[in-house]
Amino acid sequence: MNADPSRPFYGSFAWAYDLLNDRPIASECAQIASILADRGLPSGARLLDAGCGTGRYAVELARRGYRVTGLDASADLIAVARQRAGAAEVAFVTADLTTLPPAPQYDAILCRGVLNDLVDHQARRNAFHAFARALVYGGALMLDVREWEATARRKTREPVHERTVPTVHGPLTFRSETRLDHATRRLLITERHVLTSPGRTTSADYDFVMRCWTRDELDALVAAAGFTAVAYQASFDRASPVGSTDRLVVVASRS
Repeated sequence: MNADPSRPFYGSFAWAYDLLNDRPIASECAQIASILADRGLPSGARLLDAGCGTGRYAVELARRGYRVTGLDASADLIAVARQRAGAAEVAFVTADLTTLPPAPQYDAILCRGVLNDLVDHQARRNAFHAFARALVYGGALMLDVREWEATARRKTREPVHERTVPTVHGPLTFRSETRLDHATRRLLITERHVLTSPGRTTSADYDFVMRCWTRDELDALVAAAGFTAVAYQASFDRASPVGSTDRLVVVASRS
């Protein structure tokens, strides 16, 4: 499962997703393109952005010459993606990442963040085998996931995140509070959106669970799915050593 359409972030407030999530899209896509080129996949390669959200990375990678398919389970996020400038260069599809085509169609798969939403081992195993089936031999898999130890330290220090942004509908406040389940490496998260429009306040609450990753688990799953040449870093910037952020970026080749 990728973006849960019932989560307001991905559903009723999908229109505000980009406002609440600032990312250095151009620089990160330049780093992604550099990593892919080093794996023998330059501009022109067929790339799947699995869990593409509002399409920011998909459109930027298409602008750089990749033939991009953007896939997400949320029809609301895909609708936002299709309205983005440059979206005509991307094939956007509403589907679950575990239902990828059973025959190889892609030279590269990029999957950012959404694997944290898979909380049981079988679902995680299924995702890796789906990636392997959809990639050509020699293709590259690039994942961005939450690393457990660093995430637990950060969320212990900073369990609450709150931000207010201006929107065309009025100010929107987003609040997230995280509790830790150390035994299962799970994040127990409560989110709230509050939109204050003229004469009306709209709110949406949502509780959900994420499960973080360890390098040992990733090693086992990429090997079981037939991937080799595995490399780890802490962001898309290859100069960032593991442990310098709360993320793990994993790059592997389909052997």
